[in-house]
Amino acid sequence: MHPLKAFLIVITISFPLINCAFSQNTLITGYPTYHDGILTIPRVDTDAQAGNFQDTTFQFDSVTNTWRLLDYKETVIVPGRGLVPDTVEIIVTSSSPIQVFLKISGFTSPSPCNEFGQINQRLETNKFEVTMHVVPGSSDITCAAVVVPYEKIIPLAVYGLPAGTYGYSFNGEHTGTFSLSVDNTL
Repeated sequence: MHPLKAFLIVITISFPLINCAFSQNTLITGYPTYHDGILTIPRVDTDAQAGNFQDTTFQFDSVTNTWRLLDYKETVIVPGRGLVPDTVEIIVTSSSPIQVFLKISGFTSPSPCNEFGQINQRLETNKFEVTMHVVPGSSDITCAAVVVPYEKIIPLAVYGLPAGTYGYSFNGEHTGTFSLSVDNTL
């Protein structure tokens, strides 16, 4: 068999097994930084959405004693467009303190080369608003148009919350509730 043909067969068989959606580690990049006169704020919430603006940069002007906006990304989540998961499942552990997770699963459509961007959450009036952004993958990577399954588990910040019923929404759509039977502290 010709070596090129063998290579193409191996790629064709193994490509569907590769998940091209990668998660960004938001724990490392989740804090504002100040370096060489530039302030970078990774996430800015609005009333409409957690993480509505991302990677916002400012430069301090000492002459006018003001901050000048240099750049930002607006990342509007539109329900029904972008990331559309097949299932959103709530997982509540029986450990102490209680841990709560959202398990998101689906398929990378329309492009398997998209990457998961920031995952943002906020608690407003006993309801967790969770947004997960999808960004286009690197332009120097060639992607085949195959549908690849993904699964993402998102921990909710429930430590320290009092006993009660809490709601959640994922990307403005998938909603549900869970209960903490006791105050969630040690």
